[in-house]
Amino acid sequence: MRLFPQHIFASLALLILQTGSASAAQDAMLVQQGKLLAQSMCAECHTFGGTIRSDRPSPDFAAIGAMPSTTALSLRVFLQSSHANMPNLILEGPQIEALSAFILDLGGK
Repeated sequence: MRLFPQHIFASLALLILQTGSASAAQDAMLVQQGKLLAQSMCAECHTFGGTIRSDRPSPDFAAIGAMPSTTALSLRVFLQSSHANMPNLILEGPQIEALSAFILDLGGK
């Protein structure tokens, strides 16, 4: 069995770490984009900090994100469907991805 030379192993480890950092940075950027989208399109009805306000009867996004049934897929399906109790927002794929990332992040996922 042939082992990797030390410099190749170190290079691979560095590449893996950099990829993880880049991925984490992209995830953070996506969450931030989702937050901005939520503030501009959803804040009239929803709260985002785990608080319930009587003047906003719609569910808090942190509570939605924390539900066991909430996943990226369930949010994508929900956000692509019209609902009688919500405005008929038409979101594009990147907006749905960003908003889903924000909601999941609030829920600790």
